[in-house]
Amino acid sequence: MKFVNVILFILVAALPLAAQDNYDPARALSSEELLLKKNPSNRAITKPGQRYLVLDASPRIGAFRRYRYFPGDDIRFKLKGEFKRRRENIHSITDSTFSIVIIDETARRMYYQPISLGQVKQIKQFQRIPWVTEGAFLFPIAGLVYAAADFFNPGIDNQRFTTDTRALAVGGGLIVTGILCYKISFPSYRINNRNRLKVLQTY
Repeated sequence: MKFVNVILFILVAALPLAAQDNYDPARALSSEELLLKKNPSNRAITKPGQRYLVLDASPRIGAFRRYRYFPGDDIRFKLKGEFKRRRENIHSITDSTFSIVIIDETARRMYYQPISLGQVKQIKQFQRIPWVTEGAFLFPIAGLVYAAADFFNPGIDNQRFTTDTRALAVGGGLIVTGILCYKISFPSYRINNRNRLKVLQTY
């Protein structure tokens, strides 16, 4: 199992390296610059009277969060009565709707589809959390490597091509931890009384 221990050590050691950023006080950005750096399309916020979507999320577990979507941003959402999640680019926003671009390849034409805020059932968001977001991908890999190594090598039970229940528990625990990290980093918010979707305007 030395090989497995080396793999796990490398994966765990990669977490702080992937999450670390060098901080230089001389190059500190303002709050507006940070917003623009995070999403260049947010330059629209500098225009007075620009409408933008706001998702005020109050999950059962965790702190209140506000997500902003400007024209030009991608948004992942699910409409009422649909099972498939969409990922579309926002073209324009009105007081109660936002429009997306639809390309009809058969007819070779493009048109804009308005979507009412009341039609939106769910929005999926991404929030990068140091260590947690990296763990969403590294922990499942570590779990699979651990279980596979126990199967092909003399593992805890000292036999090849068998899997010990303890090895399955460790591998399964790593995979479940990765799933939890994914849920935290890529949360889905159902639009309801706690999670509200609305339109605001810059001034």
